[in-house]
Amino acid sequence: MALPQKSSGPVKVVPIQAIELDTVDFDEFIGRTEASETVEVRARVSGFIKSVEFEDGSTIAENQLLYKIEPDQYQAIYRQARSQIDLLSARSELAESKLVRAQKLIEAKAISQEEYEENVAAMKESQAAIVAAEADAGIAELDLKYTEVRAPIAGRIDRTLITPGNMVTGGLTQGTLLTRIVRNSPMFVYFDVDERSLLTYQRLLAERRQSSNETQASLKERKVPCFLQLQDENDFSHQGLLDFIENRADSDTGTIRVRGTFTNQDGLLTGGLFVRLRIPSTKGKYKAVLIPEMAIVSDQTAKSVFVIGSDKKVERRSIELGAQKSNLRVVTKGLQAGELIVLDGIQQMRDGATVEFTDSWQQRADSLYEKAKTEIQIPELSTIETAIPAEGSTAPAKASEANQPSATNSSDSGSK
Repeated sequence: MALPQKSSGPVKVVPIQAIELDTVDFDEFIGRTEASETVEVRARVSGFIKSVEFEDGSTIAENQLLYKIEPDQYQAIYRQARSQIDLLSARSELAESKLVRAQKLIEAKAISQEEYEENVAAMKESQAAIVAAEADAGIAELDLKYTEVRAPIAGRIDRTLITPGNMVTGGLTQGTLLTRIVRNSPMFVYFDVDERSLLTYQRLLAERRQSSNETQASLKERKVPCFLQLQDENDFSHQGLLDFIENRADSDTGTIRVRGTFTNQDGLLTGGLFVRLRIPSTKGKYKAVLIPEMAIVSDQTAKSVFVIGSDKKVERRSIELGAQKSNLRVVTKGLQAGELIVLDGIQQMRDGATVEFTDSWQQRADSLYEKAKTEIQIPELSTIETAIPAEGSTAPAKASEANQPSATNSSDSGSK
């Protein structure tokens, strides 16, 4: 970088102190939202749709009436089944009275043993016929009940796929699809963690358990926070918890699937959205030295800052950078908290130059840091554990759910 010529007097600059803050680094992933429950509403009996009892896209309650199928035929079948029970009951009463008389006659040896046994068999047959008729009546009653299609879950319903007057086919496997219902609260987000990150997390967890005698807890019990960003958002304002990890890795992609759960009380999230996720990295909470991004001098080989000494002379010093936090950068090496650096006026700087502070430099520095602190996301650090615990085997598995997003993992750490 070409340096300016030496000036005749001090250069006016805006200085700023490097500060130290508690912070957490995050690993970032790409995921996709999925409703916590999804139901395909299908016809259980055949017939013509009489009416549709909901509005497309509305929110419905569990057991709410959705469709009516013409019930006339099923009402007739049910009445016929009930009358058959009455008929068989009358026959059973007759068989029972005959058996009572036969009992007296056999004791008096007025009838043969064969005739008596015929009466016993007739009685048992009539009782069995009643049981069979009651079963038929139960099936007919179910079919009649199924002419009213009700919501199996509460949630948001799709548009109706069948309108009144159309014929639908019933059945447990081939029933006509009428509509779909999804429950979006809570909302699931599935994402894939690469094998290298997974092994890193597992090794760190093993070391923690060995050093502190921890018991192995499930991912849900650890209450690991995760943060979600939508496509039109600049921050990760939606907070949830990791609650599930698959028990095997995918041999085709070298990843393992993890799930986060979000309450979605405002209903903003819907299924099928691609989102960005942040989860706390293995480093956990630590104290970091941070400076504004605009105070950093970049060239092809290194990053540096102009450090202001007590005599107001500047020294160009190489630094190593870590993660980006809003408009600040973590400095991992080369600078201490409290040291004064040049924020504005870098273009006129040279090593060893004397500087003079502008009148409002302190107010500008305070304003910059206050804004950054409100934007830097620091979760409840007391609840943060290592993000992906060693839960289950990492044996290869056949790729499943191929329509899920591929793994994309990028740490929020910057290049040094």
